[in-house]
Amino acid sequence: MNASTEEVSISPDGAAWALPGTLVLPAHTAPVPCVIFFAGSGPTDRNWLSPLLPRGTGSAALLAEALRARGVGSLRFDKVGSGTNMKPLDVLGLGHYVDEARAAFEFLTARPADCASVTLAGHSEGSLHMLSAAVALQDADRFGGFVSMAGTSRTVLAAAIEQIRNARMKQGADPAVLDPALAAFREAMSDPGSRAPDFAAIPEASTLWAAARDPRQARAVRELLFADPLDVAKSYRGRALVLTAEHDLQVPRLDADRLFAALGSPAAAKSEVAIANANHVFRLEPESPSAIDPAAAGQAYTNPARPLAGGVVDALAAFAKNAG
Repeated sequence: MNASTEEVSISPDGAAWALPGTLVLPAHTAPVPCVIFFAGSGPTDRNWLSPLLPRGTGSAALLAEALRARGVGSLRFDKVGSGTNMKPLDVLGLGHYVDEARAAFEFLTARPADCASVTLAGHSEGSLHMLSAAVALQDADRFGGFVSMAGTSRTVLAAAIEQIRNARMKQGADPAVLDPALAAFREAMSDPGSRAPDFAAIPEASTLWAAARDPRQARAVRELLFADPLDVAKSYRGRALVLTAEHDLQVPRLDADRLFAALGSPAAAKSEVAIANANHVFRLEPESPSAIDPAAAGQAYTNPARPLAGGVVDALAAFAKNAG
């Protein structure tokens, strides 16, 4: 078969929802290893673009093309609440995200002429969802393994608070004011009945607060905020690759180390790879996190002039091809 890019709609039997996605396949005369990408937080779509970021080129689209050149197929999709998949939002929840990953997996395994094995790769928040899906699918035929890409080892709430603190400290905030404000925010988020805290010192936190109080998504947001990736990792025993970006402003290397250690996989079945000069979305970033301007970081995520960081495609392609 010739190389192809196909827009697909994945509709599980009996479901009232569908996944719009993009299937990218290399030219092949025999089945090839395939990877499914689950995008990161909030409204991030299949290409890793978000309305919260400047428009440009998403890393997932670049990864798909680069993997195709290495003989690896890929499927990426708009999870509910992102891209072209905005309804029905009432299904939002951790369980639904696993259902989406499972539906994508079953879609590919139903194409045996195209995909020899199927690896699940989750980026950032998507790492948690793909890890949960990997636990559910690890004994399935043609399951190829799990890849965490800049996934956090902490709850989303803990990670968000640390990110807000780091950004504010870079801007010269007074820790005597900042830390009590963050502590009050953490306490308020832990109590569904609490009143809104003071956001004067931490305006970024107001968006998270609003999402957790929005009746359309409050249940799902609260599930996500308090889910512990390390608890999930203990139940996974298959092949695993933990990728970390050395110049990641959002998720430090320590998260990758913790996640790697928590995985229930045998030592020989898991590996951890640090990608040099890579930002959170694995684009080239020569500056260290301490030197990166948080306000400009998002622009680098989708800047067409920023290529993928060296080594990330090599690591993904090698892992997928060794699925067996």
